[in-house]
Amino acid sequence: MHKEENIAIIGAGPAGLSMALFLSELGYQPKIYDKKDSISKHSKALGVNPRTLEIMKPFGITEKFLNNGRTMTAVNLWKEDTHIYKNDFSTAKSEFPFMLIQPQKESEQILLEEVLSRGVELEYNSEFTEYSKVDSKYYITINGKHDPTNAFDYVIGADGGHSKIRKQTEISYKGFRYDEEWEIVDVELDMNVNPNEGHIRLFRAGGMIMIRLKDNIWRIAGNMKSILNYLPKHSVIGNLHWESNFRINHKVAIKLVKQNIVLIGDAAHLHSPVGARGMNLGIEDAFISSQLINENRLSEYNSIRRPYLESTVNRINTITMGMAGNSTFSKILRKQIANMGFMFPIVMPRVRNFVLGIDG
Repeated sequence: MHKEENIAIIGAGPAGLSMALFLSELGYQPKIYDKKDSISKHSKALGVNPRTLEIMKPFGITEKFLNNGRTMTAVNLWKEDTHIYKNDFSTAKSEFPFMLIQPQKESEQILLEEVLSRGVELEYNSEFTEYSKVDSKYYITINGKHDPTNAFDYVIGADGGHSKIRKQTEISYKGFRYDEEWEIVDVELDMNVNPNEGHIRLFRAGGMIMIRLKDNIWRIAGNMKSILNYLPKHSVIGNLHWESNFRINHKVAIKLVKQNIVLIGDAAHLHSPVGARGMNLGIEDAFISSQLINENRLSEYNSIRRPYLESTVNRINTITMGMAGNSTFSKILRKQIANMGFMFPIVMPRVRNFVLGIDG
């Protein structure tokens, strides 16, 4: 049985597609608009955590994800080429005690196919311009054209960090941005490290994380210039698939909902990729807010969700700066890290649970 409320979703990334899936399951017929012409070619996120796999299991998505991606069972900590600690995920208390490595574009493709199979309407090349509200209805302008017959009861802002929905609703971010540039590279590599585990390498100049995407293609990211110069000894570099620079924001919207305007994903929060929480948090946003819409409790979304997001983004910032080595404390920590083995059995399981999204 279809619900009568009309819902517009602005943005067809992982958060927007997940929102459409959850709403469809609840009996709604949402409509998605996205300014792109198709799924993005390059993948930002690459880790699907156990919490997301648990959420997606009843919808049949988890099985498809598991058949497509690969499991990462641990993350190793290195000080240059000296191995310090292996953070084993297999002991985590979850049905899925691992991080599933799957490029974001592949996660989006699986979600897209599922959403379309349910009859959800998606319009690419459709850029949201603005909305107007008349009585209790929202009218949206797409590609500069206003359709007075296209009325919605809810509008979901899943349109990224530069969200026009958020800006028009006059909801600001709270947080900060770092001036330092980070490098990110997808490259073919032959290295003498375990390819099924992740690797964090700390140097005096900064830090880097290495995760194999598939085959011999690795994602390398960090805050050091010419980052491929910091690979393990005797590494062989092959074809470069993608490279980019980015600056890190750690911000959370001061509100997640205003009347029937809802913010999810990057429209609601921005943070570094360290910790692999971004896409996963957006999917959680979609799941929680869809349930609240269905229960007519959307006004509670901010109080339920925002404190957790703010705490999570703060913890991501702490982990990120610890890896980057910019603060005095992190510099001292990495200098003494080889002598701090007694702390790892206490600290690292907490870090593991946080990264896996099973921290609360």
